[in-house]
Amino acid sequence: MYNYTLGGKDNFAVDREAVGQIAELFPDYATLALANRSFLIRAVDAMARSGIDQFLDLGTGIPVSPSVHEVAQEVHPGARVVYVDKDPIVMAQNRALRGSYPGVLTAHHDLRHPDALFADAQIRGWLDFDRPLGVVLTAVLHFVRSDLAPQMITRYRRMLAPNSQVAISVACRDGTPPELIRRMEQVYATSSMPMNFRSTAQIEQLMEGLDLLEPGLTDVTTWRADGEPTTLSMLAGLGRML
Repeated sequence: MYNYTLGGKDNFAVDREAVGQIAELFPDYATLALANRSFLIRAVDAMARSGIDQFLDLGTGIPVSPSVHEVAQEVHPGARVVYVDKDPIVMAQNRALRGSYPGVLTAHHDLRHPDALFADAQIRGWLDFDRPLGVVLTAVLHFVRSDLAPQMITRYRRMLAPNSQVAISVACRDGTPPELIRRMEQVYATSSMPMNFRSTAQIEQLMEGLDLLEPGLTDVTTWRADGEPTTLSMLAGLGRML
């Protein structure tokens, strides 16, 4: 669905139909998707310019250009990236479209199980967990159960080296019309990834233990940008491990 909205060609009829349903409920859905992608690009660029040259993109989805490795390698030509997703079809697309790029590894894992991911010998051979790592969690945490996400993020933080950075964007309940939330959750309930809107306080909880970089936790359309917030609120932030 995200690939189709961003103009990608690697998607399926069921995805296009679902996007059509969402567009009827939320006409500026495409604007929000593009803003979220722009946030990913700016956040990865900021991490790379701060010295980070290795990245973990969790819940990466079907590839769309520019991807994390393209942005990071503009700054560090030797940057390494691991793309992670649990969907076998998504990972087949990743292997086909990204597998031949230098510095890129694709790994079939469920981001909800960080211990298994960090224990993967192939990933450990690709990334140096004793050095700062850039972790990307864009537009994916609202597909993780509200009670599980804070525990999961805490576990990731405990396994990251000092000065690692984490970028997140999450659908926010505050500022989004209740009827839109109800109907969006209804559409996604029929998919393999039910959607869970979070309050601002719940999203702030996900960033606990991180030093939030400027401009803090803001709407994804205005994070180091001058866009206009859409009907659906999505908060974004970039935090550094102390």
